[in-house]
Parts: sequence; structure tokens; C-alpha cells
Amino acid sequence: MISTELPTREVIDRRGALAVLGAAIVAVTGCGKSSSLTGPGGISDPALGFNVQPLGGGALALQLQAIDRLRLHWIRITLGLTSPTIARSYVGAAPDVLGLVGDLAPGPIDARAWPSLLEATLRRYPDIQAAELLNEPESTNGLTATQYVQDFLRPGFELIRDRFPGIAVVAAAPVGDPRKTPDRLRQQTDAGADEFCDFRAVHAYFSEEGALAATAGATGRPILVTETGTRDAGQQVRWFTDVVPRIRLMLGAHLVFWYDLLESANAFPGFSVISNVPGPGGQPQPAPGSGLYSLLTGGASQPLRAQAPRRR
Repeated sequence: MISTELPTREVIDRRGALAVLGAAIVAVTGCGKSSSLTGPGGISDPALGFNVQPLGGGALALQLQAIDRLRLHWIRITLGLTSPTIARSYVGAAPDVLGLVGDLAPGPIDARAWPSLLEATLRRYPDIQAAELLNEPESTNGLTATQYVQDFLRPGFELIRDRFPGIAVVAAAPVGDPRKTPDRLRQQTDAGADEFCDFRAVHAYFSEEGALAATAGATGRPILVTETGTRDAGQQVRWFTDVVPRIRLMLGAHLVFWYDLLESANAFPGFSVISNVPGPGGQPQPAPGSGLYSLLTGGASQPLRAQAPRRR
């Protein structure tokens, strides 16, 4: 693994948010070098995180135990906006948190109310390292790229710079589709997104090299892969150990968040890494058909390789 300095620009340097976030980020695995996927009982690579759903009840205890066993450095969790979540119960479980500012349920957001809603949310979570402003806004909130950038990203960026200078700003990812992601990311860029964020988010539920290359070329900002994974439980180990390194390499991604640790009931079945049914002694156990949790917690170990893209 190699470490690098994060790119900077004047618009970022004004408050030093990147310096705060950069201290917690390890850069991508580079050019033929390999790094260990697992350490003694957990993930050894700090740049590999997990999406964690803000679930209560028995799922809360299971997820907290799993986060501890995985030794996660980063988690991404929905903080809520008009409807707060119980994310506070999870924020202290990992050293670093990417907070998704948005509601779990889709729907329109009043642009006039956005600044006050954003500020109220971040005042509940001033200790997070980064804030992602909405999630797939075109499909979740019915916003065009221009509406998102001008009415939500720009005012959100300016508010955070002024009142929460220690929190880095991550622009929302478009939908994770190889046929749509590059164009929609470019549309956000053309609307000015690169000027009003520290990082661009990508949802990489695809591995086609052409789409990844086009996505990487659609922004001048550093990229965070805030969602990736597969709902085919039998393919999760392969996706994590083979596909994720190639995605990281081609996008130059500084962080990658697997989707997800435990999915809420009837939401997106198949993505979960752990079961919602506790194992012996109340401990987390692998989701049916998936070997990823066992692999990452020391049940098996193999190298995580970043492979150079094939030349056509």
C-alpha cells in the first residue's frame, strides 16, 4: 500500500477540511503492489469501509459487534434530514464517519428549507469527518443535475465551510449504472459540482472498464466510492477481492464503502454481509450464502490485489 497527499485547491484550502479528512485516509493500492485484505481478526486496509444502516432493536447490537470484529476504520451511515435516524448509536463505533445527509425514504425536499435542515442535522453530528449531501438526488429527490448543484450542493458547501469547517463535503453520487453514471456525473460537473465540494461520490455497482474510465474522467475532484457490492451472496467474496481493487485503481478512489453490513427488512435483499439472526452466543453470523464476513474476520485470508486495467 502506498500513501499520498490528497489533491488540494484554493476552494478547499480556505478552511482546511481536507487536511482533517486526509489525516484519516490511506490512498489507493497502487500499480501492481498488493496489500493484505485482512489483519489479525479484521480489515487491515483503513480505506475499506462499510455502509451501515441505522437500525434499532436486535440489529443494533449485531451491527455494533460486527463493526468491532471487522475493525472498521470508516463507516457511512444515513443521518436523516426531515426525519432523524438513530445514527448517533453508531457514530462512536468506528474512528471515522461519513454521514449521509438525507432521509431514508425518497421524496422532494424544499430548497428553501434545505440550509436550516442541513445545519440542524450537522449540529447533532458535529464530530463526523465528512458529510455527503443527499443520495442519488435525481432518483431519490427528483432533482436535475443543475437543481442539485445550485439549490443544494452549493448552499450546503458554503454553509459547512462557514459553520462546520472541520467537515469535508462530498457531492452526492448519481445512480450506480454503467449506462448512466458517467453522463450524470459529467452533468453535475458541468453544473459546477467540482467547485462546491471536496470529493465526488460514485456508486460503482459495475466493473466495465469503459464506464469506469469515463466516470473517472467526468470530474477533476478526488473520488470516494460510497457504495459498491453485489446482491448475489455467492459472489460477494469475488467482488470484494477482485472487483473492488480494480474499481479503486481505475477511479483513483480514496475510500471505498461496501454496501452493506445488514440491510433493513425487505429493502434490498441479498446485499447484507451478516444475518439478521444472531449466531451462537448472540454473535453476528454470515448472511446466508455469503462467505465475506468470515473472510474479513479471519475465517480465511487472501491478498487484495490492485490490477492494472487491460489495454484494448
